[in-house]
Amino acid sequence: MKTLLAAILFVGLAVLLLGVNIFFFHRPFPDGEISTNPEMRKRGIKCAKQEELELLREQKGKKVCDGNFSDACASCGLYNKE
Repeated sequence: MKTLLAAILFVGLAVLLLGVNIFFFHRPFPDGEISTNPEMRKRGIKCAKQEELELLREQKGKKVCDGNFSDACASCGLYNKE
């Protein structure tokens, strides 16, 4: 029983200390979203979805598929029939 109470007290104290700026000083929680964080933008860090879209835009107009594709793949827009 003493161990359980000590663990609950320890976890509660840790949460309180980790949240001091948020609970008492009402500072905003740090923005962890890559696409909206100005510091990550400044460093040139992009999310995987944004990088993938940029790569697809670069490949658009080039023959990316080799012609061995299903009907579902043909509609992706990356295969140009010559």
